[in-house]
Amino acid sequence: MDDRVLILAPRGRDAVIAADLLGRNEIVAVVCADQAVLLSELDAGAAVVMLTEEALTMADDTLLADWVAAQPKWADIPFVVLTNGNKAPRTERATQRLGDLGNVILLERPLHAEAMLGAIRSALTARRRQYELRDVAVTLERAVLDRTSELRSARESLEIALEAAGMGSWDIDLQTGESRRTLRHDAIYGYPEGRPDWNMETFLSHVDPKQRGTVTRAMTEATRTGTIDVEYRIDAADGQSRWLVAKGRVRYDETGKASRMTGVVSDVTDRKEADQQLAQAQKMDAIGQLTGGVAHDFNNLLTPIVGSLDLLRRRHKDDERTQRMIGGALQAAERAATLTQRLLAFARRQALQPKAVDIGALIDGLVDLMRRSLGPSIAVTIEIPRHLSSARVDPNQLELALLNLAINARDAMPGGGKLLLSVSETVVDDRNTVGLAPDRYVRIAAIDTGTGMDRATLARATEPFFSTKGVGKGTGLGLSMVHGLAAQSGGTLRLTSEPGAGTTVELWLPATDEAAVDTVENAAEPVAARRAAKVLLVDDEDLVRTATADMLRDIGYSVVEVSSASQALSAIRSGVDADILVSDYLMPGMTGGQLISELRASGNRIPALLVTGYAAAGEDVPSDVIRLSKPFRQTDLAARVDELLRQSPPGRPKLRAVE
Repeated sequence: MDDRVLILAPRGRDAVIAADLLGRNEIVAVVCADQAVLLSELDAGAAVVMLTEEALTMADDTLLADWVAAQPKWADIPFVVLTNGNKAPRTERATQRLGDLGNVILLERPLHAEAMLGAIRSALTARRRQYELRDVAVTLERAVLDRTSELRSARESLEIALEAAGMGSWDIDLQTGESRRTLRHDAIYGYPEGRPDWNMETFLSHVDPKQRGTVTRAMTEATRTGTIDVEYRIDAADGQSRWLVAKGRVRYDETGKASRMTGVVSDVTDRKEADQQLAQAQKMDAIGQLTGGVAHDFNNLLTPIVGSLDLLRRRHKDDERTQRMIGGALQAAERAATLTQRLLAFARRQALQPKAVDIGALIDGLVDLMRRSLGPSIAVTIEIPRHLSSARVDPNQLELALLNLAINARDAMPGGGKLLLSVSETVVDDRNTVGLAPDRYVRIAAIDTGTGMDRATLARATEPFFSTKGVGKGTGLGLSMVHGLAAQSGGTLRLTSEPGAGTTVELWLPATDEAAVDTVENAAEPVAARRAAKVLLVDDEDLVRTATADMLRDIGYSVVEVSSASQALSAIRSGVDADILVSDYLMPGMTGGQLISELRASGNRIPALLVTGYAAAGEDVPSDVIRLSKPFRQTDLAARVDELLRQSPPGRPKLRAVE
């Protein structure tokens, strides 16, 4: 601060006396000859102006008033005015001039020195305080600017973070209902360009009606607890259904009443769907383990039933009534076997025997049966291009899958319609949308003109035991079996459907350059033993082993029965004279696959047939081993054994067995 005192006293010796007095008291004083000099010195800087009353009336009365009015807002320079001290009233002009100066201290002449010094010192102190307040104000203003800049940066950073996290922020006045939101908030609710107004009613109108009560209670409870954390589903303005999570805090006024609620909202649809898929996968895995175990035990029960019925049928060929009864029992057993195959297909545990299959030839051989099954009201059309690659799949399971798709299409078209079976070859890359590994695939599409499915039904269509056909009209395993077959074969299943627009089922299977293998159906009668061959039969289930042995003996084979792989090894080491090994796969201690591998490791390459009622061949099964799934007919067993014996000439060294 410039602490000079400017003095303007154009008459007499007042200026000299005042300057001398101030100088002797270490106060810097500058005497100004006229108002122009005073204004110049004021621009240079001063703390106090001391002037006489007559100086106010001698010069232009506007220049000094303009300077005073132009001071900064924080400044109000003090004027010490020496008045004449007479009793006559002051002129109107002089009064006006004093008013224009604003901060005026009046001292009457004649004047005591101490009074002048006191007035000047008081004015200097007041002026210093003005500068101190200015400095404080500048500091505060700078602090406010800095804090504002920090808040602006923090807000921008928060907005960037919220945008990166896919979150929108909101703030609601609980008294008026008015709200402020970010553009991202409105976009989540289906308003990408923003919405001009938003209140609690607008918010609740988007919430799933089934959840509005829960959300309303959560909002009300938040005013008491101070926080809100609620998950809910909305129907957005853009037609999308989304799952959201809203989190926020409540602010209270001075009376403790909830006044505002502020928070963020985020779209958690992807996470919700992922959680549902994980839960579904875990449920499916648990059901798969259960159904796989049930199917295994059921197949073991069916095997002796089917085998015994086969033997009875052969031994009572001339009894028509007996043949009819056995035929009905076999038909029921076949239906039960089909059910277990569906269970295993869903559980992805069926013993598949994939091979190169000509899909066109397979469908051509199946279409007549399909048409008979669907009836005359449904037209079946086939579209199969020439020069189509083979697909690698189990042909028997594929036939069953296609029949399942046809039956589902029939049930979806109670008034008749059209079913199109089309086949095409497709190459997918690593960016495909069907979730397949890059490769060539054969795509089989079954397209019907039926009633179609809504989104809820479509989402559950491949679940096991889920059916829309009513009690007693379906097992709910058809599509789950097809889905399991596709997945286990290295392909996939895709469903698209709309209510009233029919359904398209796409079965994707790996393509192969291998030549297709012809599938020849088994003869109605089992192949008799070509020679007096001996079979070493291994099975831990007594009923299954006995029934299998009876079927083999019935067609001319001699059989050595053992109940475990370890017993089989012991018998072989003791001396076995057997032409072929027929072994169950899943047995306590050592599996059938391990038994075969153990024999081969010791140099015994006896022809082996692996029988399984549960699992597909594991890593312990040599790839060239022929397999037979339970339950099996006598014709199936005879055909497999005969095939092995034809591959093994009679002169081949045998295993010696001791019965």
